[in-house]
Amino acid sequence: MSSEALVNIVEALLGEEAAKIMKILMEKNEVSDDELIQKTGMKLNNLRKVLYQLFDNQFISYRRVRDKDVGWYKYYWRINPTAINVLLNLRKKKVLLKLKERLEYEMSNIFFSCSEHNKVKYTFEEAMELNFQCPECGKRLENVKNEYIIETLKIKIEEIERNLMGAQNL
Repeated sequence: MSSEALVNIVEALLGEEAAKIMKILMEKNEVSDDELIQKTGMKLNNLRKVLYQLFDNQFISYRRVRDKDVGWYKYYWRINPTAINVLLNLRKKKVLLKLKERLEYEMSNIFFSCSEHNKVKYTFEEAMELNFQCPECGKRLENVKNEYIIETLKIKIEEIERNLMGAQNL
């Protein structure tokens, strides 16, 4: 997965600050709270809140080290690649399910459309209820060939299935 895709997923799920932190973590193996505060300009409480959200969603992990001078723990944060791959595969499975549903719909229906208003596609049953006339302009509804859509869906499904099988074999 590209780093840009990961940042986009994090931003969609957890917000802009979380995405900013992920970008920083991608640049280094480990980053301390202090470094993150310097690079983001966030206050410590806000930073920790976002870090814990990322941790709860298994995007990142940490190690903690006791500071011998002060006695407090210092946290070092890093990206958790295993969890990210799991999340990505879950998303792929959702997309795969939707594509299979769409393929079933396309294969089990005959479609009709108006040559002027071809944005709307009617199933055979819907077209029959309309007496095969466009409800917008009254023109005759024409049969729509959807072989290209079916073929494209099959290719995409196969591509995702291959990708998921490859991920399982790692």
